[in-house]
Amino acid sequence: MKSKEELCGIIDALGALSVEEIYSVSKELSLLRDSVPLSLHSVKDICAEAEKEHLVAVVSWEEVEGMEEDDISYYIPGPNAFPEVPFELSEVIDILEMEEREVDFSKAASRFSRNLHKRIKNLESKIDSIEQAKVHPDDLENLEHRYSDILNQYYDYSFWLPGDMSDLEAEIQALSSRIESLKSA
Repeated sequence: MKSKEELCGIIDALGALSVEEIYSVSKELSLLRDSVPLSLHSVKDICAEAEKEHLVAVVSWEEVEGMEEDDISYYIPGPNAFPEVPFELSEVIDILEMEEREVDFSKAASRFSRNLHKRIKNLESKIDSIEQAKVHPDDLENLEHRYSDILNQYYDYSFWLPGDMSDLEAEIQALSSRIESLKSA
């Protein structure tokens, strides 16, 4: 695996993969390419970076159809993914005897929406504590950064996931108004 784009392509082709499965695919690709395989730690780092950039997203076993109860998380292509499928992937899939998995996006959408709602509530609490104290420029910068991340995630998810996330829009607008009030205070 050469890049985050290839990571996205591998996951896109198979639907959902655990980090250990991504590592196995990466090792096989390296063998076929006569290159040095990435360590499991390196694969985990690439997955974490890709998740931060919303190139991949993490779902639970409950959101992957046909999976039995376990504590394993699975990576799926994220809203910002631009998959690049490795040429050798079909051979690797045959070698590892892997099959494509289906993700229940309605379950995933519900959980992603709940998580985003929690992030909004956490930021509201932070704003409450800042409103009661003297506003420091670093606090405002931190609030704006966190708000921007929430807003980007909302737009990414609202276009990517099925269902209506408009209930979060009013909360996000309220956050914006509160931050603007702090800035003008």
